[in-house]
Amino acid sequence: MAATFVTFFSYKGGAGRSTTCLNTLPLLADECGANANAPILLLDMDIESAGMTYLLGMQDEFKDKFDVKELIKGEENWPQNSVGEGITDHPLYKYFRPVGKKLGLENDKAVMFLGVDDSSNALDRAVIVGAIEAVLTKFRHFCMNNKVRAAVFDSAAGDQFSARLAVEIADKLVFCMRPTIQFRIGTFNYLKRMSMRVGSFGDDTDIILLPTVVPADVEIDGVRQLESAAEDIAKRLETLDNLRIYDNFLSADNFGINEIGRFKWKEGILYDLKKSRELKEDEKTALVRYTKLAKLIVD
Repeated sequence: MAATFVTFFSYKGGAGRSTTCLNTLPLLADECGANANAPILLLDMDIESAGMTYLLGMQDEFKDKFDVKELIKGEENWPQNSVGEGITDHPLYKYFRPVGKKLGLENDKAVMFLGVDDSSNALDRAVIVGAIEAVLTKFRHFCMNNKVRAAVFDSAAGDQFSARLAVEIADKLVFCMRPTIQFRIGTFNYLKRMSMRVGSFGDDTDIILLPTVVPADVEIDGVRQLESAAEDIAKRLETLDNLRIYDNFLSADNFGINEIGRFKWKEGILYDLKKSRELKEDEKTALVRYTKLAKLIVD
């Protein structure tokens, strides 16, 4: 199967984007049959905050070493085509670290991670702007030529430089948004701007609009908030052109991924947690939704 390029994105921070990505990954690995010779490659594109690097506890692994910033610079001389017998012989592959077991998978090398050295200097955008397109094209060819099942990008928020890169390379864009009114307005304003520059990130991009950290439904002034949010989103969808948006998680009876009490204090990976204890009801519901998301990405 050809590599799929998946970006988890939100127009602003606080949407639970990294936690959603983290919990979807092991399920995605199962769905696409990732293994050591045909892995998922995970990249932390939040180069100013390094959320995924922190969640995986990998901040020391990339200190003073090749990281996503170095990849974006495009200074490393690595070939596009495969070398030797497979990806494990490729010079770029050596910079990725196995994290499969951290996700609860038996095969540690089914998911390989390139994180961020948060102690290194920020990128000089003026220096690398001319190399961006070439680097993205080269990385895409690398994945396609080396049996990579999927390249998954945990993006920065909004119009940050690295976020634009992650959005532009995506085949599948998981657009995370809290169901609050400020997130709904901001998300759809961003989508409108995106619809005006479709050609810059690909006419074939599938956008999975995903409400995240959805609280238990309540009534305010006699109005069910979940139902009201779903109706509001449906109306806003009608105003968009030129974008292929999937509404699989936008109906009142199937609305996004629910809030998880545990994650308010300590993020975790439900796929792994279910092996050691009985999941609570909110966790069971969320795991079903994460599984649905993984299937939708692969399909």
